[in-house]
Amino acid sequence: MFPPLCFVDVSSGIVPSESKENLKENISNEEFALISNVSSPELNFKFKLVEFFNKRFN
Repeated sequence: MFPPLCFVDVSSGIVPSESKENLKENISNEEFALISNVSSPELNFKFKLVEFFNKRFN
């Protein structure tokens, strides 16, 4: 329905090297480093309601 909005090969999920170069030319170095960093920090999900009840009943 819509055109793809990124440079990823849909069938394999791998970004071709020429697409990476094209992307790097069109955005700043800082932005490219943010989206291309594969070793991103681990995410921890928290739920405020669960934290509230844990504090309340402990």
